[in-house]
Amino acid sequence: MRVLFILLGGIATLIVAGIAALFLLFDPNDYRDSLTAAVEDQLGRSFVIEDEIGWSLFPRLSLDLGGIRLGSGDGFDDTPLLSAEGVSAGMAVMPLLSGQIQLETLTIDQPTVRLIRNGSGQANWQIGTARDGAGEGGDASGSTGGLPDWLAGLSLGGIDLSGGRLLYTDETTGERLRADPVTLDLGAIALGEAAPINFEAAIERGDEQWQTRIDGDLIIRRDHTLSLRDTAVSANDLTLTALNADVVQTGEDWRIHPLGADFYEGTYTGDIRLASQQSRLPVTFDEGLNGVAMGPLLEALTGIDRLTGTAGINADGEMALSSGAAPLSTLNARGDFSIRDGAVKGVNIARLIREALARLQGETPPAADANPSTDFTSLTASVVVRDGVARSDDIAMDSPVLRLRGEGQTDLAAQRLDLSLDVSVVGSLEGQGGEPPESLRGVSIPLQIEGSWSDPSIRLNIARVLQESQGTQIRERVEEEVDRLRDRLEGLLD
Repeated sequence: MRVLFILLGGIATLIVAGIAALFLLFDPNDYRDSLTAAVEDQLGRSFVIEDEIGWSLFPRLSLDLGGIRLGSGDGFDDTPLLSAEGVSAGMAVMPLLSGQIQLETLTIDQPTVRLIRNGSGQANWQIGTARDGAGEGGDASGSTGGLPDWLAGLSLGGIDLSGGRLLYTDETTGERLRADPVTLDLGAIALGEAAPINFEAAIERGDEQWQTRIDGDLIIRRDHTLSLRDTAVSANDLTLTALNADVVQTGEDWRIHPLGADFYEGTYTGDIRLASQQSRLPVTFDEGLNGVAMGPLLEALTGIDRLTGTAGINADGEMALSSGAAPLSTLNARGDFSIRDGAVKGVNIARLIREALARLQGETPPAADANPSTDFTSLTASVVVRDGVARSDDIAMDSPVLRLRGEGQTDLAAQRLDLSLDVSVVGSLEGQGGEPPESLRGVSIPLQIEGSWSDPSIRLNIARVLQESQGTQIRERVEEEVDRLRDRLEGLLD
């Protein structure tokens, strides 16, 4: 935002100079060098106005800079940080008489922002100036702690940005990201006041693509804080509504906090930090979901509709957004979840038990379900994630019919799992092919689930359980007979 306000201040200066030129018969292009020098002094890097400055007084006071280019600084082969095909704005004349600067809508045509981290780890968006002492023990982030009074009093009729591009390159990791096209329609801006915002971008990262959109209100404050209020944010099918967030820049990172939104029939809260000055762009988070509908959420995230229910989830950890690998593969976190009144789609564990028993007994298995699922009243686990692999040692699922306990892990990036569970029949299998044999009541049946999330392999080892249970029954009957014989012998001896 600092770069934007400096450029706006330069434009306002040129427009005022244009008014003076009207009376003093000077061409506003005579002030072009002064403007570029002022921007270079403030930002500590090259700034070029590539075309002749155009201006007019009637029917409104306006200024057209044409193409501009802001450099990246040393170490980036003269690649610009920011360039645009055209920048223009108008100004209200009458407020100038009272010393107020009121710009009309700022129009930016086909801007390109190139964010680069070179092989030495230096980032071209780290802007320092001679004035704030960057490079001499000052704050390399370029934060000034506030805006000059004359800039703080500047108002803008809005920003109309079209045909934009955002290109991100990290030469230390090989990471590449592209947002193209980018459009921005921002309403009238005054510090501390809400401005309607509409932002759209098509984002590409390797084979991944996201269509993103932001609609809501943006507040810009003098201390560089940005606030979103009553905002909707979407990325492909993933959507947050009623989003309220404060974005604060420090000397080391960006923090989004407080952060809250309505999220898939529930609520979301979070505290996110992005270390934009560090290689790999590490992001740390502490997040919670409450009352969220798991079915539509997981389908939006993964495209897989396997689990339903109402969830509460808590997690904190970190991952790298620019490591050259999938961000999920760098995730390290701890969390827990509790899902109630849901179902695991694609498998009916109770029916699997009946089918296995039927085959072992030489009977015809019951007909397969058209839409198999295993209902549950609760599903809980605590999870530890290391390098994108989530592991739990306390998986627990309960239903009126079955109880599952076990452990396992899943690779979040590869979407593969490996679970070892024990299933106990605790109720009637009525509706699943009949009552279970008494020998299975309370007995743990090994259940192995492995493979891809979309098509896992599920195996029940019921034969071994039956053999063990039958052996136990035989031993129990022998012991009972021995006890009866002992009682008879004792009675004869007496």
